[in-house]
Amino acid sequence: MRIEGKISPRRLLESFSAGEKAPLFRFSTPQISDALYKISGYNGAIHSLRPLNKKKIFGPIVTAKTKDYDWGTSVKAIDHASESEVIFIMAEGDDNAVWGELTSKTAKKKKIAGTIIYGACRDLDAISKLDFPVFSKGVVPNAGKPLALGEVNIELECEGVDVRPGDYVFGDESGVVIVPQELLDIVMEEAFRIKEREADISRLIEDGIPLSRILGLK
Repeated sequence: MRIEGKISPRRLLESFSAGEKAPLFRFSTPQISDALYKISGYNGAIHSLRPLNKKKIFGPIVTAKTKDYDWGTSVKAIDHASESEVIFIMAEGDDNAVWGELTSKTAKKKKIAGTIIYGACRDLDAISKLDFPVFSKGVVPNAGKPLALGEVNIELECEGVDVRPGDYVFGDESGVVIVPQELLDIVMEEAFRIKEREADISRLIEDGIPLSRILGLK
């Protein structure tokens, strides 16, 4: 089944993170990753990243690359990001935090969709209570300096996954998946088909049919 109408970023955000009122369109990162793999042979998953406050994250990416002792580049990325975009920071090293409470509050005020740090974050106590998605590779209490010597909106490679400005990121408690912007529409259509198929399988399981038979395993 095709998703009717143009797939806008706002509609996808609602589809990915909708609550119980819209169960038909709730997607998970496993469904997104499976869809991307079926289409491209590439699963888009970055395995080291996890949410710090159980929030889902979705949006087009603004990238930043910095040293772990330079959190000023993260502030620079906030200035470059627009409403509904996700900041993806790749830090060289994780001995110092490049993101924390104040940067989260600033980004939230600007209506940025969330932040992903391939490195370290801090202020977990405050971030866990903040309605702003933050994903990180690690958490430490210390930070470096606001040098702002890093780069913004450049192509990155993270655990073998290309992360380009304008690509889309999906994140939930299962992890993070990067979808190339040119594949977004067909990936979402395939994810919808996967979701329907999983719903059919769940119904058959409830009817007492063994999963091995449903899957045609011998």
